[in-house]
Amino acid sequence: MPWYLIIIIFVLNILWGIGFFYFLLLIFFHPRKKLRLFGKKLPVVGILIYFRNKIAKIIKEKYETYIERYPGGVVNIKKEEFIRTIYEKVHEWTEEKALVPNLPNFIQKPVLSFVQVVSDHFLKELFRNFIPNLAEKYQIRKKIFDLFSDKNIKFIEDKAKYYLTKPLVIIGAFFGLLFGFLNIILIIIF
Repeated sequence: MPWYLIIIIFVLNILWGIGFFYFLLLIFFHPRKKLRLFGKKLPVVGILIYFRNKIAKIIKEKYETYIERYPGGVVNIKKEEFIRTIYEKVHEWTEEKALVPNLPNFIQKPVLSFVQVVSDHFLKELFRNFIPNLAEKYQIRKKIFDLFSDKNIKFIEDKAKYYLTKPLVIIGAFFGLLFGFLNIILIIIF
C-alpha cells in the first residue's frame, strides 16, 4: 500500500471525528428558528432551544414543590413527604450503623432518639426555612427563569461554543486517529 493512502486514511478519519463532535454542538444550538422549506416549517430546531420550555416547566415545578414557601403558612404536602422520606432514610442509616447496635441498650436508645430528633428538626428547618429564605434573598426564581430567555440562551450558546469547541475537536481528532489505526490494521489483515 502506498504511503500517501495511509496518510489520506488518517486525515479522513480525523476530519470525520472532528466533524462528528462539531455536529453535536450544532445539533444542540442550531438552527435557532424553525427552518422553512417551500413555505412549510421543518421540525428541525436545536435540542436545547426545542426543549427549553419543557426544561423550564420541570424546573418551575420542582422549584414550586421543594423550595418555594406557600403564602400564609399553607403546608406544602409534597415538601413534607420529601422531608419525611429523607428523615426515614436517616433513621434507617443510624440504625444500620455498626457502632449503634453494638452499644448497650441503655446507651443505644438515647443515642438513636437524639440522632432522630436532631435530624428531624434539622431537616424541617433546612427545607421549611433556610432554603426558602436563601432563595428569596438571592432571587433564585427570577434568575432561573431569566436563564431561559432568548438573550440568555444565546449567551449559553456562545459560552458553550467558546469552551466546548476546542475540547470536542481534540476528542474528535483523537477518535479519528484511533479509527485511522483500526482502518490500517484491517487493511493490512485483509
